[in-house]
Amino acid sequence: MAGASWDLEQDDELVTIRTACVRIVFRRSGDRWTHEIGPPEGPPLVAAIEGDPASDDPARVLSPVYQEVQHHPFDDEPRRVRLLLTGLRHRHHFSAVLTVSTDDDGATTLDFDVADRCRDAVLGLAATYDVRLGAGEIQAADDAAIRWTLGAGSETLVSLASADASRLAVAERGPRAVQAQALAGLIPGAFTHRLRYLWTWASRSDRTR
Repeated sequence: MAGASWDLEQDDELVTIRTACVRIVFRRSGDRWTHEIGPPEGPPLVAAIEGDPASDDPARVLSPVYQEVQHHPFDDEPRRVRLLLTGLRHRHHFSAVLTVSTDDDGATTLDFDVADRCRDAVLGLAATYDVRLGAGEIQAADDAAIRWTLGAGSETLVSLASADASRLAVAERGPRAVQAQALAGLIPGAFTHRLRYLWTWASRSDRTR
């Protein structure tokens, strides 16, 4: 879109959305699409952790499975672009809307709104990420938001926030990585469960000026 603050590239194996401060890449891996998030150039810092259909407990979802990624241009705006993600695992039918938007300060928010429709019991529904930042780079963390600074003296801030009834958890995976999870608030007896979480990448100078 001419004059847009985002750029979309897509083919049969990759879908990439890039803004001034972040890049999210969906990459086909076997029978599904996985995704990574990072700065516009250079290696990703956040990567989805996928479950193993052969060994995982079907009642506990480590991450939603996405087998189709479609761009929905009908409501694109210069500061917003959307993807529709769908997939099937066991008896779970996943659908999600990813909205990538930029604000007046140049920050980018990746808003994942996920639904899991399943007639079987669901004991856990999560989106799980490997975050290649050390625990020492976490500024603050609770079940509503986790905030990182990208290294000493960096002007870039990264945050993961829960929305609606979802919550967050974080655990160390080593000296330079943590595992971050967004966890759905499950409703006993329901056949549809919702999970919503937001990644935001922003400049410290934009946020404090």
